[in-house]
Amino acid sequence: SGPVGTPVTINGQSFTQTTGVTFGGVTAAFTVNSDTELTATVPTGAVTGRIDVTTAGGTAASATAFKVN
Repeated sequence: SGPVGTPVTINGQSFTQTTGVTFGGVTAAFTVNSDTELTATVPTGAVTGRIDVTTAGGTAASATAFKVN
């Protein structure tokens, strides 16, 4: 959980082909740190919900909701 502007580290795989990250459906700015890690910033207007990462291979959602506070 965290407020708008919080950097969030996301771990996974095949992140070098990331085309988008959303928090509860709201598009976030992100930086790919490596193929297995990226950092996304909680965007203005974000609501509590899952974090979605979209790559060339498809979209994956976080296992739990990210709480915007």
